[in-house]
Amino acid sequence: MADRLHIIGVGSPYGDDRLGWVAAERLRDCLRLNAEPGRIAISILDRPGAMLLTQWNETDEVIVIDAMRSGAAPGTWRRLAVEDLASSHPATSHGFGVAGALELARELGNLPRRLCVYVMEIDASWSGSGLSPAVTDAMSVLVHEVEAEIARRFILSPLTRMTGTA
Repeated sequence: MADRLHIIGVGSPYGDDRLGWVAAERLRDCLRLNAEPGRIAISILDRPGAMLLTQWNETDEVIVIDAMRSGAAPGTWRRLAVEDLASSHPATSHGFGVAGALELARELGNLPRRLCVYVMEIDASWSGSGLSPAVTDAMSVLVHEVEAEIARRFILSPLTRMTGTA
């Protein structure tokens, strides 16, 4: 079977911590992934902690999308490799976060063949029910970059938007 990809949006239902969920939902809604059945999965997880490790069984490549708090400007996003997370441990809004889960997976020999994490800085002062304006403004750029990652690294044929062709 061809490589399998799992996109995982991590978060909670509250404020900017929803950003992983929103990104995963937008990827599900705006992409037409023309791949073999069972080749691509998109999940939305509520603060999975160590349970994140169970999500990539039988998966070759994983893309995780999550919120972070590092002191950067809200809406700032980064693409991190597993090694980056192990060395920097960006703070998440969920006690035992993605970095801790990945470190545990490394110790257990349970990492997928390829894994990257997209993180976006939240607005810690935002108390609204939806995403803050800064995160909302940056979301389309983040989703576009994840789409490009899929096209670059996980060759799909063809990768098109529902609203038109690429």
